[in-house]
Amino acid sequence: MKKLAILSLSAVAAGAFFAGCNSSYDNTIQEDLATDVIVSSFSLSKDDSILANLDTVFFSIDLQRGRIFNADSLPYGTKINKLVPVITFHQGASAVNLTVKKADGTDTVYNYVTNSKDSIDFSHGPVSMAVTSLYNSFTYNYTIEVNVHKLPADTLVWTKAEYSSLPGSSNVAGQKTVMTDGTVLCVTTDGSKYYLNKTVNPNTDWTSSVITMPAGADLRSFNADGDTYYILAAGALYRSADAARTWSSTGVRMNHIYGIYQGRVIGAANASGSWQLVQYPQAQAVALPEGMPVSGTSQPVMFTFPMGDSPQMVMVGGRTADGALTNATWAFDGNSWANISTTPVPKALSGMMLVPYYSFYEKKAFVYTRYSILLAMGGYDGKTNNSKVYLSDDCGMTWYEASETMQLPDFMVALHDADAVVVNQTFTDDALKPATAGRSLMSSWSPVELAYRIPGSVVIGNSMPGSRATEAITSWNCPYIYSFGGVKPDNTLQSTVWRATINRLMFKPIQ
Repeated sequence: MKKLAILSLSAVAAGAFFAGCNSSYDNTIQEDLATDVIVSSFSLSKDDSILANLDTVFFSIDLQRGRIFNADSLPYGTKINKLVPVITFHQGASAVNLTVKKADGTDTVYNYVTNSKDSIDFSHGPVSMAVTSLYNSFTYNYTIEVNVHKLPADTLVWTKAEYSSLPGSSNVAGQKTVMTDGTVLCVTTDGSKYYLNKTVNPNTDWTSSVITMPAGADLRSFNADGDTYYILAAGALYRSADAARTWSSTGVRMNHIYGIYQGRVIGAANASGSWQLVQYPQAQAVALPEGMPVSGTSQPVMFTFPMGDSPQMVMVGGRTADGALTNATWAFDGNSWANISTTPVPKALSGMMLVPYYSFYEKKAFVYTRYSILLAMGGYDGKTNNSKVYLSDDCGMTWYEASETMQLPDFMVALHDADAVVVNQTFTDDALKPATAGRSLMSSWSPVELAYRIPGSVVIGNSMPGSRATEAITSWNCPYIYSFGGVKPDNTLQSTVWRATINRLMFKPIQ
């Protein structure tokens, strides 16, 4: 963020600011004297021992409300008990007194005019600043807030969802969860009955119905394309177009489903010991590429390159025809498959979760850019479940172990054959709480409704000649990862649904 520059304001503009003040702010000023007490810029002195680029932290100046604050909070853990403010005024002031709260509840007053290099303790709440005009005619009161994130912003945080069990039966013995056309479908079984559970938001109630399955159905092969469902049974592909009440054979032999690509079910079939690529609607089978897995692959993820002609379907891991585990990433462009790994997943595993998600990089000091990533987690190496999370930021070509802040917490059991979906949660300005029944940890700051952006700083008010108002952000989306089911190390089903998000994604966007 740019270092604050001095903002010149005319007396007319200042009068427009203060004439509109509500008396509840205890800041009543005559229009012709307003410019005497205008704070034109606020920043913090450079101190790398506290935080690199501290002097570039961006502060907003709300003249109408007498509020100075950094809307984008400082990194978690930043010490703010010894900060030296740098304050400039439009026309100077006869007195500037900073009143600082102490831990014992008492106040300390600093004279900024005579001691501008004194360090100020902002750790006990907002600091009050009284600015007196040049001729001691009146005093205008500001509050200064230095906000710090209460949570590590780029940590992937897992919490139990509001419901603690998989939907459907109270004794779930198996499950498969997919997402299609914005709807989450979780098919569960208690060993005797099958249940189709549907929702558009896993934080809300599910609708459940008892369904049928073809004899010998492999529940883990369940897939959906809109309202059309597919499943494998006895080496054949079955189809249902009536919400799994009835099923019919497609006539296509198939032993493993990779995914559904633009209405086509893509899979592999074992024809007398020779593996082939097959699809439905039926097309001519072709030989399986060398090294391509035939079971245990992750759920597929679809993405589109900016210059690509068609979407790519990507999957990781699994077992090849000879039973060996693989750590390769395979991609399908609608015509052919290819192993796109340049640096594969660090460990060969089957039954991994592949999740399309986001991370951030610091483009410049305190300016963060969101970018798309793939997360691979869980899986089975033939002996134990994998507890590591792996990350790719180039669509699956290069993988590495994710940072510690992205790893699973100790209280989560390592799993394989779990399913993940990503669902947006809508947040609103209502005390920065989720709009639905979900719970989350939020940042502590609450930005004002409108910001008028001036090059070099932000000044907020009801009117400003030449300013550009932006539409207020009153709601925003936060993508949550939901993890369903999975096989635990003792070979039993994990019946709890978990969810996670990166803390930064919950923070209200800066305007």
